[in-house]
Amino acid sequence: MTSYDSYALATIPRTKDGDKLAALVAHGGTLVAWFFAPLVVYLLKRHESRWAEHQALQSLLWSLAGTLVSAATCGLAIPLFLAFHLYAAYKILKGEEYDYPIVGDVARSVVYESE
Repeated sequence: MTSYDSYALATIPRTKDGDKLAALVAHGGTLVAWFFAPLVVYLLKRHESRWAEHQALQSLLWSLAGTLVSAATCGLAIPLFLAFHLYAAYKILKGEEYDYPIVGDVARSVVYESE
């Protein structure tokens, strides 16, 4: 396997441009609309694109977890959770897959195993 082949395995599955944009909005939109951006993307893409649905759901779950942890730490955890959202948006923009810690697996099981 060449280095190009290993890179191709890490890239986003073939999706429509609208799906990539939706994932970018779900991850990056948290800067202005903490959990509303991923919620709107999740609801709009729910039955249209499993990949975009997965990206939006994990972003939503990460935002909700961030809200709980930030409430417990009097807001000190907010920059950490935002950094993860920005990194996810960066990875999607580069054309790579990204899963958040813990909630990525939960979102994957909800989206891909709910048949």
